[in-house]
Amino acid sequence: MPTRGEWRVFGQWTLVGAASIWATWTLLSYGWVLAVGATIGAVLIARREEPGRSAWGFVAGMGLVPMWVGLINRATVGPPSPWWWVGTGAILAAAGVLPFLRPRRVEPADEPADRPSEGPDPEPVGPVP
Repeated sequence: MPTRGEWRVFGQWTLVGAASIWATWTLLSYGWVLAVGATIGAVLIARREEPGRSAWGFVAGMGLVPMWVGLINRATVGPPSPWWWVGTGAILAAAGVLPFLRPRRVEPADEPADRPSEGPDPEPVGPVP
């Protein structure tokens, strides 16, 4: 299960992902402001935190915007159906949340330095003086 700190960083990446996709859709009006903000946010998060699995929040954030567009327009009729927007956004958001929630593999710990290694020392390579 992710820690509280990982959830915090996941949320920050989610905001950056949502701002990034919104910036691309509104680039000709105010999207450039969002793009600059998302870029600054991504650089600050990446410099401060190890991305790790929390960076999947970026993908989840990209899914929130189409979900919101579909929900806002759910009363409209016509192609494409608003539920296509909701569905694709939900799939994208799930594609970001599920890998984040997947348990990490635990790597075996390295051998302590004070413990001698097993077996004889390797033979020297090359001519011996």
